[in-house]
Amino acid sequence: MNAHTTVNNHPSGDAAGPQGDGSAMQTDNSESALDGAALHQALAIATAEEREDIMRETVRAQLADILAPAAIDDDSNFLESGLTSLTALELTRNLMTLTDVEIPLVAILEYATPAQLGHYLAEAYAAVDSGDSATA
Repeated sequence: MNAHTTVNNHPSGDAAGPQGDGSAMQTDNSESALDGAALHQALAIATAEEREDIMRETVRAQLADILAPAAIDDDSNFLESGLTSLTALELTRNLMTLTDVEIPLVAILEYATPAQLGHYLAEAYAAVDSGDSATA
């Protein structure tokens, strides 16, 4: 789905590129990547399967931004990819900002790959969107 590219500022599977000293570029990417409006628009018109794909790609993009220049695929284990407790907190915070879904930090351990966490987020988003926040 093309809305993903707009949401995450780089194409699917593209780890964030060279960032020099990382300060200015990362800030610019983080600020624009954390605008959830485009993500919500894409999710609003997506089927359940597309919503899961969008969430998976969003997780991958956010993880790639945090762990740049590590290559991240759907089955990359977060901890094996170099995620620490501090970066796990950053990932969780970024995803909550983008999706408006409350994500317990333990979800990073329970759903330890972008595919698993994307599936969890898609289901949680659908529950929140339908007004059933008890299941999210």
